[in-house]
Amino acid sequence: MGYQEIKLEDLIKIVQCDIALIVTATDTETEATHKKLSPLNGYSNILQAYDDANTYYGGVFGKYKVVHVQSNMGAIGRDSAIMTISNAIRTLSPKFVIMIGIAFGVDEKKQKIGDVLVSEGVLPYNNKRVGEKTIQRGLPAPASKILLNRFKSLKTWQYLINDSIFAEKIISPILSGEELIDNIDRRNELIKEFPVSKGGEMEGAGLFAACDGNVDWILVKGICDFADGNKSMNKKENQEIAINSALSLCLELFNSSYAFSVLGLTPIKDKSDVLYSFDQMFVDEILFEIYNKTSDRYYVIREQDMLFNRIMEQYCIWVHGISGCGKTNLILRSLILNEVDYTPISLASCIDLNVVELFGQILYDLEIKFGKLQNPLFNDTFSNICRNILFLLEYNCAYKKHVVFIEEIPISSENDYKEFVSHFFSLLISKKQNHGLNKVKFVLSSIKNPTDHIKPIQQKIHQQVKFIELKNWDSDDIDKLIDLICEQLNINLDEDLVVELKCKSKGSPRFVKKYFRNILAYYISDKINYKEVISETERELKNFHYE
Repeated sequence: MGYQEIKLEDLIKIVQCDIALIVTATDTETEATHKKLSPLNGYSNILQAYDDANTYYGGVFGKYKVVHVQSNMGAIGRDSAIMTISNAIRTLSPKFVIMIGIAFGVDEKKQKIGDVLVSEGVLPYNNKRVGEKTIQRGLPAPASKILLNRFKSLKTWQYLINDSIFAEKIISPILSGEELIDNIDRRNELIKEFPVSKGGEMEGAGLFAACDGNVDWILVKGICDFADGNKSMNKKENQEIAINSALSLCLELFNSSYAFSVLGLTPIKDKSDVLYSFDQMFVDEILFEIYNKTSDRYYVIREQDMLFNRIMEQYCIWVHGISGCGKTNLILRSLILNEVDYTPISLASCIDLNVVELFGQILYDLEIKFGKLQNPLFNDTFSNICRNILFLLEYNCAYKKHVVFIEEIPISSENDYKEFVSHFFSLLISKKQNHGLNKVKFVLSSIKNPTDHIKPIQQKIHQQVKFIELKNWDSDDIDKLIDLICEQLNINLDEDLVVELKCKSKGSPRFVKKYFRNILAYYISDKINYKEVISETERELKNFHYE
């Protein structure tokens, strides 16, 4: 198992704040911790992301998603526990923080290397007033009641230190200060001042300071020495025993399905749900069907986008073209990024309505946006509905910029479509006579070409409406889309596969995105099956060029 570098924002989206934050302070602790991590669902390596002075590692610990970060030793100072953890909390919003590592014990007769200290709290011992008498000023810092309860309640944990000796769990306040203590006199001095403590370390005070009032926390550290001047004896072996014992205790708890539910942390899905998890994190944004701001970096900007933006300042627009060529997303992106106030109206559910009733539905959706007219005309004719629409817009949008976006026109009959086009042009001609509505624009999207149904007496409609025909994407734009998706999803397609995909898609971005959705769904990894997925996508979307 290795590491896969990704962007910090991508790691945040993958874990979705549904994590525990694990903190260590030494390379030995980090190395041992990473050996206990497994890759997140959908990945084969531990994820690695950078944020200023911090490096984050995303993986699975037991049954839960975690992010690990290493601080420097000590509670204060640059890159110390307080700085590292504070930054991580702001960046990742974890459900709780657990510091796992090594510590010193205080009684070599009652304790042994590998016993694990679990913090009831930390006792900062460097905060003191020194005069004729030394007065400790550091207040005890209590750990999370919930997390402490969960560790206290573990009854089945066993960790074999050697052939016949098991590690023990020691619940205690833990000393924390900036001194790396390896002197029995100094150790005994501290124990005299803090007789309730069963051990000590250097980062706990920073852990408390960073988490207090922000997030639950606890400290779990294995005993690696007794601060008696013999720290260097069997140092590496003892530290490995200590950290692995602490990790074993933590894993026992992290393998519970319900231990952290009250803190809002839920177990990951079963490994069989790998692709579902991956899909949740990426497909909705990278392979978006409907544009939103968070998907913008996965949007391929084309010449048609710039044309639409230029035209919309002056005209109403009717975009038409085959299904799957990106009409709706082109319109939505322009409206959203330009922060235009708009009313979206989808007529998709109105398949049983006649043409006049469709305009009644448009009026109804506008009333949802603005509220009903106080004295409307009776909606029994197109003329009255048209006048009510204009009255409503005049009352709410006079001399204001507003766009009415109409799409999914459910008309298959040529005669009915001709009638709809004619009525709509009548509405726009009537709007033109009201100068207060000059900034109100209508934008429509359809498959059928409305210019085929412009009556001779309506030729002036070209002074108000620009018609944009969208066709299949050209080869360069489809290449950009395929390259973008492959890069984001870490999928490698051979050149011949790309050529075949472009050929079968016929320039449809909908086909391309559907193809990659199918790859994720089937979790295909060999070339033959990749080609089979192209055929499967073609079968599924055999009528993709129709609406």
